[in-house]
This record gives sequence, C-alpha cells and structure tokens, in this order.
Amino acid sequence: METAQDKAYEALYYSLWELAQRYSEFTQFRVIGKSHDERLIPMLEIGHGESCIFCVGGFSGTDGKMSDMLALAAAEYCKTYECKWSLQELYEVHKLLDKTRLCIIPSANPDGYEIFRRGYNAVRNPIFRQMLKMQDVPCDEFVCNARGMDPSLNFPTSCCTRKKIHQQPASENETKALIRIFQEYGGRGLLVFCSYGKKVIYYRQDQGFANNQRCYRLARHLKKCSDGRLERLSAGCETHMRNRSTGRPEQYYGEVIRQPAFRIELPLGENTKEAEKKVLRELMLLPLEYIYSLIQ
Repeated sequence: METAQDKAYEALYYSLWELAQRYSEFTQFRVIGKSHDERLIPMLEIGHGESCIFCVGGFSGTDGKMSDMLALAAAEYCKTYECKWSLQELYEVHKLLDKTRLCIIPSANPDGYEIFRRGYNAVRNPIFRQMLKMQDVPCDEFVCNARGMDPSLNFPTSCCTRKKIHQQPASENETKALIRIFQEYGGRGLLVFCSYGKKVIYYRQDQGFANNQRCYRLARHLKKCSDGRLERLSAGCETHMRNRSTGRPEQYYGEVIRQPAFRIELPLGENTKEAEKKVLRELMLLPLEYIYSLIQ
C-alpha cells in the first residue's frame, strides 16, 4: 500500500494513468514492471500506428526533472493529437502518430526518482534502506535504484564481461522490464532522454555500412531540433561506460532489436519558465522529427 512518502512518484504515475482515462480513444496505459522497492513502472502509448518508437527517461536518480518533463510532454501530445493541431506547421501530430505511435516511459528508475526527492527513508525495504545509508552518498547525487545498482549500465550487450553475481547484466528489475517490452514490441527506434549536456549521441553498431549510415542520417535530423552537437560512439567504446561489465540501453536495443537508438541530452539546470518551455518544445519535436524522417 502506498504511503505519504511515495507521493512524489505517485503523482507522476497517476498523471499518465489519468491521461489514458481522458484520451482513451487513442492512448493505452500499461505497467511494464516493478522496481526492486515495489514501485510500478508505467508506460503510455499514444497513437494508432502499427509500429512504435520508445521515449525513455529517468534512468538516474538525479534525472527526475527529465521524467517530469516527459510526463508533461505526454500530456501536450495528447491534447495536440485530439485537437489535430500541428507543431511548427510541419509536424501533423495526428497523422504522424497514426503511422508510428509513441511509447513514453518517463521514469525507468522510480526508486531513484523517489530517493532523490524524499531521501533514503523513502525506501520501504529496510535492508536496502540501511545499505544505502551506509554508503554515505548524498541523496542529490544518487544515481542508482534501491538496490544500489545503476539500471542504465545493466543491459546485456557485447561489452559485458564481469561474472560476479551482483553485477550480472540484466540483474535489475527495472532493466528486465525494459528488455521485456523492447523484445515484445520491437519498434522502430529508441530515444533515451537525459537532463544534462547538450548533444545527440548515436551508436555505431556492427551491422554493416548501410545501417550505420541510416543511424547517422537520423541523428542529423534529430540534431536539427536542438542546439547541441552530434556525437558518435562505437559499440565497443568505453568512454561512455563507467564499468566494462555493463551496457547501456541504446547499445542493447541496437544490438538485439537492430533498430536505431540514440541518447539525447538536454540541459534542465535552469528553473525559469522560459528555459523549461524551450526544453519542452525541443523534447516534443525530437520524436516527431524522428517519425517524420522514418517515413520520408
């Protein structure tokens, strides 16, 4: 049973659920799994397209602002879809999402989301709670889940090497939930959003020249919607990994689903309304530009 100390994440969860109730003709709400501390991980599908793209945020406990922004973007997409409005006179939201629907997962790490806002006492499991307190890491620097593991570096990719039990790839409930939904839906692409930096990162996979050229072309289209720079990382590159035993979701999706995957970094440090409106606008345009580029 949810308690008062869970209300931060509870608000985000129910905001998606309420959108699905209000816009039931073209949305679907789904719980894709549970965190280690028994928090539900919601996903909202928008549109009627046969294929989909995934928009995922909140892998880090410090990335809660992006989770909130993705939930806000979901609400704006629903309103724009229902009214059949266009964005920038180019992106006809209704038509685009009836070709390729959006699967929005605002928070891939609900435990981290709650800990960052409410402290380690928000962890229900007493063993996990005590373990995290003993690590002496400030809550506003905490990037992991309630078990002290980073879900964003837990995917089974070609870079995974270490064999210790507690460091096995796909050991975390959050990672397993995403792997299941990726494998079930397949999809046409993955966009992972982070609230720091200013760039679009695409991954060069060992899938042949044509596929890598396609990823590069799509990455350039995405870059048009932001002021950031473009960066390429090879599948075996270690500069974007903190631990060789782990792999990122973008790597996993590219290797297993064999579709383009990108990490998009947008700065959310400024708390002014104008700055947040600008980031929201960029955030909303990026998936639409991706879908638009797919069908061209």
